Amino acid sequence: MVERRVWVGFDVGADELAACAKCDEGLPIAEALLPATIEGVISFLDGCGQPEHVTIGLEAGSTGIHLTRKLRERGYRVHVFDTRQASKFLAIRANKTDPNDASGLSDLVRLGMGVVSEVTVKGIECQLLRSKLMLRQKLIQHRMAGEGAIRSAFRLNGGKLDKCYSATSLRRNVLAEISNIRDREGFDLSDDIVPVLDICEATRRHLEKIDRALMHMAKDHPICSRFLTIPGVGPITALSFYSSVEDPARFKRNGDVGAYLGLVPRLKQSGTSSVRWGISKMGNSMTRTHLVSAAAAMMRQKGEVGPLRAWADNLRERSNYRRVTTALARKLAVVMLSMWKSGQSFKFSTNIVSEPKSEAEEPITKLAA
Repeated sequence: MVERRVWVGFDVGADELAACAKCDEGLPIAEALLPATIEGVISFLDGCGQPEHVTIGLEAGSTGIHLTRKLRERGYRVHVFDTRQASKFLAIRANKTDPNDASGLSDLVRLGMGVVSEVTVKGIECQLLRSKLMLRQKLIQHRMAGEGAIRSAFRLNGGKLDKCYSATSLRRNVLAEISNIRDREGFDLSDDIVPVLDICEATRRHLEKIDRALMHMAKDHPICSRFLTIPGVGPITALSFYSSVEDPARFKRNGDVGAYLGLVPRLKQSGTSSVRWGISKMGNSMTRTHLVSAAAAMMRQKGEVGPLRAWADNLRERSNYRRVTTALARKLAVVMLSMWKSGQSFKFSTNIVSEPKSEAEEPITKLAA
């Protein structure tokens, strides 16, 4: 007797999830609201049959990724779908509820695989690195908001906060400006400013600690250390690109990494009309921002220019700065993936990468294309 196939959809929330299991004909077998824990999920799946006959679908998300790892360890086939694309499939239903989303995900994994993009679940090493980079990004936003509030308070009272490059200089400049306003205007802003200053100073010191740790991590990493040889690419960009891609073999062509990171223009074509819009902004926005920042740093560099900068300067003659910077960021991603696949290092010359280590590796002209 052939074992029946079961298709399960999980709509995962922070505290609970909705589950729906269907047979090959699309008829519901079981539905439930469960706690968002691996124990609750396993208790539901035990009634669906053996793991090799159960296929699970869910949307990407922090809780869902954790459940995916645990379920795959137990032998279940789990497909994680891109949230943006899956939401369009789920919007077919008139009412959006957690049970309806779970039912839609079970239909998606049963009928729509290959139509909606799947998300690659990263390994623990890359996931921890991504978490550290995301924490750094959130702390930077928090620091900028706090220091912006201090600058605004100073401007309202005729003062100005000078540029600060460290936690020590921040405290020195803020206290000096508070003293200047006190002497000039006759009132003290310490009660309002100093508590915010303490938070901003602590945030800066923690960011400095994180940046030192990430710098050492990039320099000691066999792949990221090669990325650092590219002008404009720093430890943050190198680690961000590495953790975003994780496995270079996923890309058959090096140029595909640009589309993966959302750095290629969108195209709308109908009949004889064909319009190119801005970049798609698909993929990870943090890594895309890091690559654009690295490209902007390369555009600002003085002195002798390398092949990448020369390519960008030539493009600048027929396009604006913003588009050139985005195109250079895409080129950086392609070059970094080429270096990763071939084991080559960047060489500041007419060639983009150095000589291959063996005859079996790709030639320079192919990598630079």
